[in-house]
Amino acid sequence: MADHHVPLEEGKFPTTLDDTRGRSEEKADVEDRVHPDGLSDIIDHKREKKLLHKIDLNLMTLFGALYLMSFLDRSNIGNANLTGFSTDLHLVNNQYGAVVSLVYSTYVLFEPIWTVLLKILTPKYLLTASTLSWGALTIGTAFVTNFSQLAALRVLLGIAEAAILPCILMYITMTYQRAEYAVRHTYIFTASAISGAFGGLLAYGLTQLSAAGLHGWQWMYLVEGLLSLILAPLTFFWLPNSVPQARWLSSDEKELMRIRLERNKGVYDASETFSWSEIVRCLKDWKLYVQAISHFGIDTTLYAITTFMPRIVAGMGFTSTVNAQLLTVPVYFVAAVTYLVIGRLSDKTSLRSPFLLLSLGFCLVGYIILIAAPAVGARYFGVFCVAMGLYATTSLNLVWTSANHAGYYKRAFTTGTVQLVGNSAGAAIGFIFKAQDAPRYIMGMWFALGMICLSIICTLVLAFFLRRGNAVKRRLIAEGAPDQPELGDRNPHFLYHI
Repeated sequence: MADHHVPLEEGKFPTTLDDTRGRSEEKADVEDRVHPDGLSDIIDHKREKKLLHKIDLNLMTLFGALYLMSFLDRSNIGNANLTGFSTDLHLVNNQYGAVVSLVYSTYVLFEPIWTVLLKILTPKYLLTASTLSWGALTIGTAFVTNFSQLAALRVLLGIAEAAILPCILMYITMTYQRAEYAVRHTYIFTASAISGAFGGLLAYGLTQLSAAGLHGWQWMYLVEGLLSLILAPLTFFWLPNSVPQARWLSSDEKELMRIRLERNKGVYDASETFSWSEIVRCLKDWKLYVQAISHFGIDTTLYAITTFMPRIVAGMGFTSTVNAQLLTVPVYFVAAVTYLVIGRLSDKTSLRSPFLLLSLGFCLVGYIILIAAPAVGARYFGVFCVAMGLYATTSLNLVWTSANHAGYYKRAFTTGTVQLVGNSAGAAIGFIFKAQDAPRYIMGMWFALGMICLSIICTLVLAFFLRRGNAVKRRLIAEGAPDQPELGDRNPHFLYHI
């Protein structure tokens, strides 16, 4: 039939469900889509594996450091608040909660803008400029004297840092194949967990300082800002705009990378130029809205825990600033290890939703314990439970989003928009977890619990309809639909990751 060669209309699937093939066959189909016949045979897979290790070492180390410091400079306000920060700046009522949220008012608006501009401005220049800007703003925070100055710097910090995570995740999709995304995301989000642990240790050391007329929280901002600035020249000289241009690859390795990119053209085409029709196509895709709503629920947990954990732990009776800061370190360690395991299993099986649901389950149990348990030990265990799903949920939802959208500008705008909606939770969190509700923040915990339930529902709905969509695409393939990589995710041979 002629209409079988027409690409599927975005987001609309017939009701027929063909589940005659099992998950293992679905995984094989995904691999066939990523590795078309012919090109895969000309690659020495041992050399390819060695190449990937080298790329990971150079790129993920740099990206991990960038995200570690950007996340630390954005969230260290929680550690500052334990050391006289609010008193020194004369913050009253919920002004602290307001400045926590203000950074996200611009952060979320600029995420989809930076992801679209990444390819136009080039990664080297965009990420270097972002790093210089946020490092300077962090140093400036050490010298603010009132709420108005702090608020202005936090608004500018949001603009500067909005480029880092979305652009790093887009760079991963420009370099790796779909079945390789989650492991690379684990490296980046593990850096966020290390940021939390490192931030607690660094804050403990720096906030003990009182020299040159500066208080401890001022030294914390000053030193962390200087560490961020050091990354700017490293980014400029080490990050290639495209991996085949990397100075740290040999000519043979560059050629092998070019073959990989050609093999992956159905997912990312380096020659694609900007088109407004791709943005419109993105906005017409129902999957965007389901994953964006889900991400808001997920990021509610991320920002609630990373921003307010020191205060939550202190409220368990560990009133010493030292104890409260140090007791957050093992929580972040568990979060990092858990996600390393979950991320590798997700890539190994080419499955996203089952591991996302598992991680959301950890958060659900943790919130129930934090709300209901009176005992300090039980509530501290609840923090660990939430942390076990903290980064896996955030990362896997973004991996799932980026893997199921193509070409570049549709994926870029989709990923940026999902992060925009998700990170709106950061803008709201200071008004949900109100200062006057400290230290247990019961009302905030109830809200976060409801958001996790919403994310679970969105994940189940999306997985169900993506499975139906793959059944339709398989039928079209069986009926002779041609492989047309230029159609992006409308190509019948582009199977969704479940």
